[in-house]
Amino acid sequence: MSDHALPFEEWTTAATQTGEDFIVALTERILTEAARSNVSDVHFQPEQTGMDIRFRTDGVLHRIGNIPAERIPQIVARLKVLADLLTYKTNAPQEGRVRIGRLPNVAKEMRISTAPTLHGERVVVRFFSEERRYHYPDELGFPVDIQERLIESIRKNSGAVLLTGQAGSGKTTTAYALLRELADRSETLRSIITLEDPIEHALNGIAQIEISSQGDRTLGETIKYMMRQDPEVLFVGEIRDRPTAESAFQAVLTGHLLLTTFHAGNAVESVSRLCELGIEPFVLRSGISCVISQRLVRKLCDCAEMVADPLNLLIGKKEYHLKTHKKPKGCEKCGGTGYQGRIPLAEALPLENDDVMRSLLDRNDTVALRETAIRNGMTPLNDRAFALMEAGATSPWEIRRVFG
Repeated sequence: MSDHALPFEEWTTAATQTGEDFIVALTERILTEAARSNVSDVHFQPEQTGMDIRFRTDGVLHRIGNIPAERIPQIVARLKVLADLLTYKTNAPQEGRVRIGRLPNVAKEMRISTAPTLHGERVVVRFFSEERRYHYPDELGFPVDIQERLIESIRKNSGAVLLTGQAGSGKTTTAYALLRELADRSETLRSIITLEDPIEHALNGIAQIEISSQGDRTLGETIKYMMRQDPEVLFVGEIRDRPTAESAFQAVLTGHLLLTTFHAGNAVESVSRLCELGIEPFVLRSGISCVISQRLVRKLCDCAEMVADPLNLLIGKKEYHLKTHKKPKGCEKCGGTGYQGRIPLAEALPLENDDVMRSLLDRNDTVALRETAIRNGMTPLNDRAFALMEAGATSPWEIRRVFG
């Protein structure tokens, strides 16, 4: 979807001809078209000259159109009404949901977040992914070795499964797929509790708890309290601080299976950061069952063109040489972007290896620990990225974007 690829002017014209209030009709049209285009987020960005409308598709923002500055308060107010937020509260952030059925042509639930800025309130609408999408781990597109490692780790009675990566790297999607695998495909019935903020989908056979509804109790305290609920499997939406990390690993050491997400650039960084949060290396050795780091790269559309020119590319401080590669072209099918859908890149830290574990226990720095892991069988993210470019699945430009 290139900038201005969608006929925004046609939407505004149509909104004036519906017989409804213009702002109501235009807001509904924007959200309907976003849902139809499988957009993950819509940004209503106030500027001095007006409000920019931006769609995020496959992780990339595209400018769609602009609304005059005098219309900004009305658009924001309409979005707040949809999410049952306070329309008169303009000087503080708010967050709410638009339930399925609130808009007649949008069959997805949305989360709406507002924040005051220099030129007016900024609103971001996040579409929750469809419940049936990427239902189980074998549908995520992971390499076979990563998929097998994930499924093997959740079949154990205890241990921590860490899903790490940057924001928007698909960690929650992976976590939900693992939870569905546990709930639907386990040989025995298991007691599963989740602590989430927010709950994105209702999962059958699982007790889901929204953290924001726990009052003054911290996440670390909630984890301790949930141990009285006799869980066998606990999913903690994200570990962000030391108390949460300590409570989570205490649950692991007392014989529970823990699934959680963690922000880190790669698998090695995740265990190093846990050490920085105060989790001792010997606890990680005893408690961690699996560490997966993942990122998402856009998949080239069928319209991509083959380029015969050699190309040298630096990915994660390592240089790669491509004899041929594909570049995005753009067509009606992909909305002019040259890409359709995304593919996961993943690496798994081999903590079962004696050399890797010894390096962790010796508190070696991330560079030394990563080198040890690669020597002992870890295929790093940059090698996976190179393999996808060689196969023509993605482009060097997309890899540069993802890896910076």
